[in-house]
Amino acid sequence: MSRPDPSRRLGHTIHALGTVDSTQAVAARLAAAGAPEGTVVTASHQTAGRGRRGRPWLDHEGESLLMSVILRPPVPPGQAPQLSLVGAVAIVDALGTFGGLRAAIRWPNDVMVSERKICGMLPEAATSGPGALGPLILGVGLNVNQPAFPEPLKALATSVRLETGRASDLDEVREAVLAALDRWYARFLAAGVAGLREAWLARSQSIGRRTKAGDGRAGVVIDLGDDGALVVRTESGETLRILAGDVIMEAADAARH
Repeated sequence: MSRPDPSRRLGHTIHALGTVDSTQAVAARLAAAGAPEGTVVTASHQTAGRGRRGRPWLDHEGESLLMSVILRPPVPPGQAPQLSLVGAVAIVDALGTFGGLRAAIRWPNDVMVSERKICGMLPEAATSGPGALGPLILGVGLNVNQPAFPEPLKALATSVRLETGRASDLDEVREAVLAALDRWYARFLAAGVAGLREAWLARSQSIGRRTKAGDGRAGVVIDLGDDGALVVRTESGETLRILAGDVIMEAADAARH
C-alpha cells in the first residue's frame, strides 16, 4: 500500500498490487468490506481485465495504468454512468499535464488521440436499496508505455509512449490522473453533469460527427444533455437522445482492446 495523502478525497489510500484478476474485482471486494470513498487499487497486470459491455481488456506487464477508484457519490442509481464522463474529462486534462498530448473524448468514455484510443473507462455500481446507489467502482485503463500494438489494434489504439516517443513513470501518471479526477469529481458532486458539461464539450471528438446508434438510427451529434445523454439530430430534423449502448462515429469504429 502506498503512503496515503489525507488531503485528497481520491487517492488517500492506494493499494499498488502486482498481478491481479482485475482491479475492478479487488476494489469491489474492498468496497464491500467498508473501504472508504477514494480508495484506489492499481496493478501491474490483470489476468481478467474487462472493458465496456463485458469485453476483455488486454495488457502486458507494466505497460498500462490499470486503476480502479472506489466512489460513493450521493446520487440515484440512474446517474451512475455519468461518472465515466467525469473520468473522461479528467483523463484528457491529465494527458495534457504529463504528456503534452491533445486528447479528445469519444462518447461516452473513450479518450482518443487523433483517431486512436488511448484510454477507456468502466463504471460499475451496486445498489444498496430501492433508489439508493451503493459503492461505484470507476475503472481506468490508460495505455502508457506500449511500444507497439499488434494487428488489428495497430490502427485503433495508441499509447503515451507512441505519441511522445518516450517512456513514462507509471506512478507519476497515476498521480496526474488522480489529481485531475479529484478536481472534476468535486465539481460533479457540487453541480452534477451541468458542472462539467462545457468542459466535456470543449474536449469532445463527437460533436459535429455523424453517428449511428445500436438500433440503426443515425444523425449528427449536436450536444451533451445535462443527464449525460448524447444528443443527435437526424436528417429529418428529429432530435434523438442516446443514454446507453454502442454508437459508431463517422471517422472510426470503437477500438476494442
